[in-house]
Amino acid sequence: MSKIKVHVLHCGTITVSESVPYGNKIDLLNTGRQLFDSDRKRVTLPVCCYLIEHPHGLLLVDAGWCRGVSPNGIFDRKAAAKLLPGYLVNFYHPVLPAGAAIHEQLEERGLRAEDLDLVMLTHLDPDHVAGVQHITGAKRIILPEDEYFWACRTVYRARQPWSLWMDYPIERVYYRGSPLGSNRWAIDVFGDESVMMVNLPGHTDGMAAVLLRNGGRFLLLAADAAFSPRNWEEDITPGFGMFRDRQLVSLRWVGQMAAEPGCVGVLCSHDPAVVPQTILF
Repeated sequence: MSKIKVHVLHCGTITVSESVPYGNKIDLLNTGRQLFDSDRKRVTLPVCCYLIEHPHGLLLVDAGWCRGVSPNGIFDRKAAAKLLPGYLVNFYHPVLPAGAAIHEQLEERGLRAEDLDLVMLTHLDPDHVAGVQHITGAKRIILPEDEYFWACRTVYRARQPWSLWMDYPIERVYYRGSPLGSNRWAIDVFGDESVMMVNLPGHTDGMAAVLLRNGGRFLLLAADAAFSPRNWEEDITPGFGMFRDRQLVSLRWVGQMAAEPGCVGVLCSHDPAVVPQTILF
């Protein structure tokens, strides 16, 4: 296979409680902190998306924030509240700097949404899916069926506003049994194991990491299974999710993959050390 080129894009930021990346438990105390912590107890983290030049075409993983959440490139509570419930505005403090929306970054590269052969959505939290409105012209947008199923039910409805994604042309695809992942479920996107969407439950039930393979080497895009290598190196689960026991199993699988000799790297969606760059392997 020819080389795979992965462009790391920052499609906005979140400014969240310190308990979000390294809270190590999911309880009412952490939830309260995440909603009401003062600015001095918050950390600003990137929202990463990945534009991939692949033998199967031009691929995108996640879509970041949409322009409407931050019209002038700063935190705008009133604008954000038109798209998100107030408690999610408090949770995320979303910002999308000028030129950082996914369609703006594509245009800067001389690309249009129509040039995208495939968009893979890892899960339906707003910071990963809001920007999908800017790329509806992509040839194909896919999401794991399990993520959709649970987003329409139970508490996920509070985290994943339907208005951000429900009316867009998103195709739902099914996990199958696989040796990959903590849940042993994955989607072989092209049928040749070069692009695998790997179920890593805990943050949400249906969340997918994306594993890119080229021969004996691979790059893992871990979504929100971890916020940085500190999580798996110190066995600290994020403080935001639904099921800490599942988070822990998924986190440990990510750590095992990071230690594999063929691993080019593990990139987490909100790791401040993951700067815009191009990875070739």
